[in-house]
Amino acid sequence: MAAVPKVAVIGLGIWGKNHALSYADYDRCELALVCDADQERAREVGENLGVPWTGDPADVAASDVDGVSIATPDHLHTAVTIEMLNAGKNVFVEKPLATSVDDARRLAVAAAESGRIAIVDFQNRWNPAFMGIKDSVANGELGAPVMGYARLSDSIAVAESWLSWAGRSGPEWFLFPHTIDIARWILGQEPVSVYALGKRGILASRGIDCWDAIQALVQFESCFFTFETSWVVPAGSPSVVDSRFVLYGESGKIDYDWTYNGLTYVRDRLEYPWIPIGTRDRYGHLTHFVYEPMRHFADCLAGTAVPETSFDDGLRNVVVIDAIRRSLDEKRPIELA
Repeated sequence: MAAVPKVAVIGLGIWGKNHALSYADYDRCELALVCDADQERAREVGENLGVPWTGDPADVAASDVDGVSIATPDHLHTAVTIEMLNAGKNVFVEKPLATSVDDARRLAVAAAESGRIAIVDFQNRWNPAFMGIKDSVANGELGAPVMGYARLSDSIAVAESWLSWAGRSGPEWFLFPHTIDIARWILGQEPVSVYALGKRGILASRGIDCWDAIQALVQFESCFFTFETSWVVPAGSPSVVDSRFVLYGESGKIDYDWTYNGLTYVRDRLEYPWIPIGTRDRYGHLTHFVYEPMRHFADCLAGTAVPETSFDDGLRNVVVIDAIRRSLDEKRPIELA
């Protein structure tokens, strides 16, 4: 691998632009090429960051880049990832790995057969709060885990205005990957069964064919978690994100209000602003933890780090979400093999 690996980004939407910015900012890699099906968007990002751009993933496959960061819409991860692996590229793929178990399994097999680095972006493993929670559990500070609750929901604006492909995904594919992975990671346990309830109708009435809200009870090996997600948080909510993580142990409890970052703005309305993402601080740095997984990928390409997450992690995540969807459809608990 090159001492300074070359990286390309495919998919330059809201989040993909942050992929490109991360690599352009990191001195341990070179952002060498950006790609998006919307050629005007590709041109804009490429010119802004001073790198070549293209509208065709085949150009990326034929290039001399060492790694490819894939941030296409959820349902479009599979084909382009297979194309890059077949071209001998190392890959970093946004969560979810895929939106079906069959596709996720194909990707896991393809990655294993390729022998290439293959990472899924479960970014909250770099969130300092969750790292602290994991350490507390591992050190026995709470005693054995008993019960947990994880909510991650978005303002209805995300489905209505942010994502043109919202109807091809849903809150279960867009948001559950975060909370299910972080619970599995913190607990060090695998899910064994799920039972889910959900509601449809609000988004469907607005032309977006997906679930409005879901709650899923997931039994892990020795404790249980309730996972909650929705895309119908009112637009007037002070934060675009509504999130909380609670874990009870035999001798302690952790409660992380993920919605409120400690900063409140009051003008014509109350707001809990995000810590700025996609912008530099006053000293010119990108300081948010969400950039760390991309930097980690670059470090793996350079041989100075070992992948934190794998396509096997991505597959296990998809298996749980697929079981939740089956439970919703079949109105019964689903056992996981």
